[in-house]
Amino acid sequence: MFKAFLKQPLAWFALIGILLFVVDEQFSIDRNEILVTAAMQERLGGLWTTQTGLTASEQELDALVENWIREEILYQEALRLGLDQEDSIVRRRLVQKLGFIAETEDSAAPERGAVEAFYESNIANYTLPVRYSFQQLYFASRAEAQQAVAKITGGADPRSLGESSMLNSDYAYRSALDLSATFGAGFAGRLDGLTEDSWQGPVQSGFGFHLILLSAIHPSQPSPFDAMQQQVVQDYRRSQQVNARDAYIENLIDEYKITVQPR
Repeated sequence: MFKAFLKQPLAWFALIGILLFVVDEQFSIDRNEILVTAAMQERLGGLWTTQTGLTASEQELDALVENWIREEILYQEALRLGLDQEDSIVRRRLVQKLGFIAETEDSAAPERGAVEAFYESNIANYTLPVRYSFQQLYFASRAEAQQAVAKITGGADPRSLGESSMLNSDYAYRSALDLSATFGAGFAGRLDGLTEDSWQGPVQSGFGFHLILLSAIHPSQPSPFDAMQQQVVQDYRRSQQVNARDAYIENLIDEYKITVQPR
């Protein structure tokens, strides 16, 4: 009779179901239990100190623990309801968090030789661009600027010419990017054709027209390593973190079978 019972597929489904129920009862974690350990309370107090600069009082710590319990209950209930599934925000946050873990930063100070080698291989990042130093006179119209050029050629004092504006009269060591932000796109390129130490123009900007007394066009030059060392060390550490993350991902990729279906 029992052997005949075991030959029935439904009997096997019932036995497997009972077995899974017993195992779940014996080994599953009670999700209705919230344990607030002493270590967790210490961590909450530490976060409070980090954010406020003060040590949490007993009342404040009790409030922190109560808030954490409320959050934990909502978190566990969200997991029970499967709200973490197919959620792009949760997905990005988990990916970001694992990325932080993968970016294991060596606490030891990097060797100077390694940092210098990084500086040399990325010298473009530490090179000052071409910069411009000049004086300018502003005019609302081209005709007024042309008349001013004639007056200066005839011996007029440039300081007596020009219209008032929000612009400075002198600019020193300004890059093309700086000048574009101040005068409008392409302004620096119009300075490249000027000669030094004489008033020239009109040069058009986003405001109007200018007469320019070009003092110098300073060529691009690398910043000395000693002057940039702190920034280079930060960039080097960040580069090492990114390399560690990329290596971590590459190692994980080898453990997965990846199939990309045709579109």
